[in-house]
Amino acid sequence: MKTILCLLTVLFACGAAGAENALDECMGVVRSTGDQSSWFSSCIVVGDGSWAITSWDAVTEKVGSTSTQTVRNPIFVSNYTGQAWQCEIKAINKDLNLALIKLPVKGLPAAPLAQMIDFTKAGCGTLGQLMSGDPIGNKWPTRICGIARENVGSGYKLMPSSWSASNVFVTDIGKYKWVFLINMSPTKLIPNGAIVARGSKIVGMYLNKLVIKNGEQKQVFGRCAMSTEIVSYLADHGVDSASLYSPPAPTIKRGSNAAFQYQARLYSAVTAGKPAAVLECARALVKLLPGDAQAKMMLGAALAGTGKFDEAIKALDEAEKIDPKLPALRVSRALALVGLKKKTEAETELLKAAQEAPNDTRPISALADFYFADPKTMDKAYTYAKKIITLAPDSPIAHLMLAKVAKRQKNYKESLDEIAKALQIAPEWSDAWFALGSTYEESGDKANAEKAYRKLVEKQPKNPLALMTLASFLADQNKKDEPLELLAKIRALSPAPPKELLDDVKTLEDKLKK
Repeated sequence: MKTILCLLTVLFACGAAGAENALDECMGVVRSTGDQSSWFSSCIVVGDGSWAITSWDAVTEKVGSTSTQTVRNPIFVSNYTGQAWQCEIKAINKDLNLALIKLPVKGLPAAPLAQMIDFTKAGCGTLGQLMSGDPIGNKWPTRICGIARENVGSGYKLMPSSWSASNVFVTDIGKYKWVFLINMSPTKLIPNGAIVARGSKIVGMYLNKLVIKNGEQKQVFGRCAMSTEIVSYLADHGVDSASLYSPPAPTIKRGSNAAFQYQARLYSAVTAGKPAAVLECARALVKLLPGDAQAKMMLGAALAGTGKFDEAIKALDEAEKIDPKLPALRVSRALALVGLKKKTEAETELLKAAQEAPNDTRPISALADFYFADPKTMDKAYTYAKKIITLAPDSPIAHLMLAKVAKRQKNYKESLDEIAKALQIAPEWSDAWFALGSTYEESGDKANAEKAYRKLVEKQPKNPLALMTLASFLADQNKKDEPLELLAKIRALSPAPPKELLDDVKTLEDKLKK
């Protein structure tokens, strides 16, 4: 009998481990890029393997003290395959803090969500009990797993990480039920969008930490969207509820963790503006995923970014053979064609891209930039800059693009109006303050130009470009003492500014000391 019991213990332990590993396979990250920042967030694949859920915060950018906007064109990277795909935000719910994402593929491993019966032994109570600061909840162990940023040497990796919580408390807040986790460990930050599971089922999605200080001791909770509320919301937006409870077996082949890590490094390098690092990661990705269109397209874009335009076209042609409808493919080819000075072909590609995806801001923005480069086509640049605002009215970048075109047309009033709209959305944005100053300066309003440049330095007191801008402007107004003080501040910055900027500092100093 003892032998049989030991064998059963081993079997049950293996089954639990298998369930945990299976949930790890259902995780991924969403790479969101906004107007002013970009970030990775953990997410969970659900349903038939063509849907993912994450938090509303994961696809929302704060662009001002009170303004937010939903990001465009997020990228999903699968922990299971190591592949990346552009995905579509199908629905968002700020109150539930949930975002539903449609993937362009099916058959990824998907996590089953728990039903109400699975919460029978969970501790329940009122919002008042939660806010009292008194100990609440009952023993109801859960496992939390998500993709977290782990420091490795001088860099970092995005890795599946695990936490646990010993107790739980379920309560109604507003029109939804919420799960609150208690006694979470370890204490390291849990990513929003992480899985909260009991056994093989998801009981919730982790959203954020909640600290209550009303009692003798502060109470720390993990606030989670409850699985039953997630199912109800997803079913209302076209996801088959049966597949949410019992997803089909995956049909996609497992990939390598190395590919997943290269994807993370690739998109981080893109955001940081490091073309050499982008090219290195893109080459490595294509070796690992030779039949992946997105990897080939990123290689083409990286080659174009490093001036290898002929090679870029070849890589982009290979991507097209694999997936001719790949989002952003035409835009990437157009940029390479511009580098080859084939402007007619580049224009054709961009116009086709805009026609094929009329609600995609990328080809519209690329067309605005393309026409902006030629003084003879400024009217066309204006048309497309206006269209960007139609598609993205809450985007400060859209308003600043129109302001640039209006300024080039010497329509300073409209330019200043658009900059004001950008600053209303994002009052801390240094690019807009610089644009405001330069527009006033060009229009001849030196007093307001100086105010704008001083505001720029106030917002960015340790930004060498901001300091240099104000110093140069004051020097042009025949002032010497304050510009020299500003130049001295640039020299004292740590880390030191780029050599090119320091050379400009030396040139201006020499001019002022004559």
